[in-house]
Amino acid sequence: MAVIFDAKVALFEALKVALPSRVQVSFADTGEANRRAHVWLGETTEEDLEPVAMRAGQAKPTAVNGLVDVHGFYVSPGGPIEAERFVYGLREIVAAACRLIDPATVPGLIDVRPESVQVDTAETPDGAYSALTVRVRVRGRQT
Repeated sequence: MAVIFDAKVALFEALKVALPSRVQVSFADTGEANRRAHVWLGETTEEDLEPVAMRAGQAKPTAVNGLVDVHGFYVSPGGPIEAERFVYGLREIVAAACRLIDPATVPGLIDVRPESVQVDTAETPDGAYSALTVRVRVRGRQT
């Protein structure tokens, strides 16, 4: 269903506006290990496709629910607290980007909002690394 993909593209555009210039943003993982701060969109899951009405001779509206994973990381020359604090700031920016999306600009979109967050932090000989995954819930309806 296109509504989930279209919402993902809208989220990408909102992230480009909301993120500070020192954070690189891409639609997919670039695989480049030399970045210090990076956000990208990952897996897209369409969980539920449920008919919501039955109309004889017409297209049947379908409720569409899905998830878009937003990944981010930060490499800090300092300690793990600094790295983790930075990715928690990224989490807030992802939430703000979700609020920037006007449902009227994406046909069939009802709602986009963060659903869950996972943060992983590790120390390395060169500093600290913190990774973030925000699962964003997308709800829509299309015919």
